[in-house]
Amino acid sequence: MIDGVVHWVDLLRGELYAWTPGTGHKATLQRTLNAPLGFVEKAHDGRLIGAVGTGLSWLREDGSVVELATTGLDGSRHRVNDGSFAPDGSCWFGTMVFDGSEAEGHVWRWDPVSGEVTNVMSGLEIPNGPIFYPAIDAMLIGDTTARKILSKKLAPDAAIEPFAKLDGGWPDGLHLDAKGQLWNAVWGGNRLDVYATPTSPAKSIAVPVSQPTSVLLTNDADPLVIVTSASQGLETPAELDGHTITARLSQL
Repeated sequence: MIDGVVHWVDLLRGELYAWTPGTGHKATLQRTLNAPLGFVEKAHDGRLIGAVGTGLSWLREDGSVVELATTGLDGSRHRVNDGSFAPDGSCWFGTMVFDGSEAEGHVWRWDPVSGEVTNVMSGLEIPNGPIFYPAIDAMLIGDTTARKILSKKLAPDAAIEPFAKLDGGWPDGLHLDAKGQLWNAVWGGNRLDVYATPTSPAKSIAVPVSQPTSVLLTNDADPLVIVTSASQGLETPAELDGHTITARLSQL
């Protein structure tokens, strides 16, 4: 959420959507880029940063796009996926081959001060996340094909450790709510998994979409739960598959 406005992307189409809760208005298409758009988030300096193509770009208010970081990957084979900003202001984001069929996925760290891009994790097929989890002072990343969520401390030489293993479905987008609970959209699972603490088992919440891709909660007393989904690969999509859906937490 950016300044009270919820944003999400249609990754392969390079589209950015925006929706303001409580207005009664539908989501609007804000931008269409000529490259995959993995995520959009406001940096610590106020710039709107997006994972575009195989790197990071500044999405300026005048509609122009300024490349900030490149991974050097072949854009005909690789694309960005998900990402987020760390507490120190750096941006961590994932890349993968377009169809996720090879273990050529990476997680990268961009330093906005030096402009340096560093490869911090490799060997994944589909990296989803990353997100930063203060409760264990670590980055969490979904190793989607392996049905695992992994953790890695922010020190450069920190080991990669298991956080959770999913039974049924694959980990997609991750989110921390205002209470510090970790939410995971489970692709192919018709559900959201919620971890109240780093050591507690997941509580599952059913959702009416087969392939939830991301989840976000507002900071209200009764938060609005916003879930994006995909219909890709479904032979007979249900009514809400491929849509963004919302409900109050008390209604789930």
